[in-house]
Amino acid sequence: MFIDAVDKLNGLQTNFAVLEAVRKSGGSANKNALQEMIDFVERSGYQPKDFDDLNMIHVTGTKGKGSTCALTESILRNYGDKTIKTGLYTSPHLMEVRERIRINGAPISQDLFAKYFFEVWDRLDSSGDKSKPGYFRFLTVLAFHVFKQEKVDVAILEVGVGGAYDSTNIINQPVVCGVAALGIDHVSVLGSTLGEIAWNKGGIFKNNVPAVSSEQPTEGLDVLQSRAKEIGTSLQVIPAFTSQALGTTTIGLAGKHQVANAALATAMCKIWIEKVLGKKIQGSTGDVPQEFVRGLTSARWPGRGQIMVREDKPKITWFFDGAHTTESIRVCAEWFKDASRKDTHGSVKKLLVFNCTGPRDGDALLQPLAAIQSTVHFDQAIFTPAITFASNTYKGDLVNNNAPLDLELKTQKTLAACWVKQVGLAQGQETALETTVLPSIEHSVNWIDDYVKRETTAAAAEGVEHVQVLVTGSLHLVGGVQSVLGCDIA
Repeated sequence: MFIDAVDKLNGLQTNFAVLEAVRKSGGSANKNALQEMIDFVERSGYQPKDFDDLNMIHVTGTKGKGSTCALTESILRNYGDKTIKTGLYTSPHLMEVRERIRINGAPISQDLFAKYFFEVWDRLDSSGDKSKPGYFRFLTVLAFHVFKQEKVDVAILEVGVGGAYDSTNIINQPVVCGVAALGIDHVSVLGSTLGEIAWNKGGIFKNNVPAVSSEQPTEGLDVLQSRAKEIGTSLQVIPAFTSQALGTTTIGLAGKHQVANAALATAMCKIWIEKVLGKKIQGSTGDVPQEFVRGLTSARWPGRGQIMVREDKPKITWFFDGAHTTESIRVCAEWFKDASRKDTHGSVKKLLVFNCTGPRDGDALLQPLAAIQSTVHFDQAIFTPAITFASNTYKGDLVNNNAPLDLELKTQKTLAACWVKQVGLAQGQETALETTVLPSIEHSVNWIDDYVKRETTAAAAEGVEHVQVLVTGSLHLVGGVQSVLGCDIA
């Protein structure tokens, strides 16, 4: 049943040719999008107002919105004596699509996913109109259905792309809206300036619904403030937690940037608890409430700032981060520089595994990693498409029709050339670098296995004891590597 559901869902993906046509026409963010989504919701048996009792928290941003949602969910699930039943909807997934819809922090089971999937599918079929929403829209309708049927106390919704025209933005009455850090991404849909992107993100604000934002560049913040006023609410800017405010509290998610996400999550949870539970959290703005410490420290968000050593490959430390914008890769680079230094195993070799999806700028994305090369010394950089298996096939949940077929690996070869160029620019001279282009993730993992055997045995006289592997550039890549490694769904 689950495999059947995934196959039908994959059939709803927009293919690459259609996406390219949309990009060239100036984007897909249109004013009909929300009405179309509302029509699908109504055909599934709901009205948008039916979701008001989910006590929703709606979160957008360019980077950190997923982490902010994970922190928010963990805080509320771990708050107080009375259990708060949480629903969390995020994207994309790492290994299985059911990760996108979580109850009490755990992905819904395969059986439950299939059950609710076919309930929605059959409702749409029996509505007289056999048409189906696209992949993300269907999952959004499904998430609302799951949360209603499971009777969650809170539904935390991460925006897919943008905000104003996003599928999640058909809701009328969230409890609070939040904006994580803004940056440049999805320019074909959202605009090429921070102001244009902020306008789109601010589209999730609702009349008389509290809105909070992380600190933003002036250009973006001015537009967010303007949007809040126009829609009929006020926007509160939340500074990142200081080390003094955190004290001995260690945020469960890795990376220095999480102090901003944790502060934003804390602000939203304080508002939610006051409005829904009628309890006021004591303490001044900027403090970490004692009641939130357990949630902040126990939060987990797989594939982002994640370090793993597997029992079957003890000589490899895997560093996973699905960063896919210039800003987030810069944060990833700093995280890896610090974390790899702490992961001491005597003499160490370092590998970079990289892929980026869509028409992104390879030079801009690789520059932050090239900037740390003089410090971390990647011995080899591997470039691979996000195709899961050596048979040129995908794991069912990782099928991606949105990416072009690139049998000649032109994109990966271009990225390898960008890497050599960017390291040369960073070091002020042309540098001899080892790069490898491989046709699948499985090929890459096998190559790494062979490399580790060779380096830690034949080179044992040189004292090579361990290999560190940074996997970044795309969550699709991170999820594919973890799938090939046989990691558990988390």
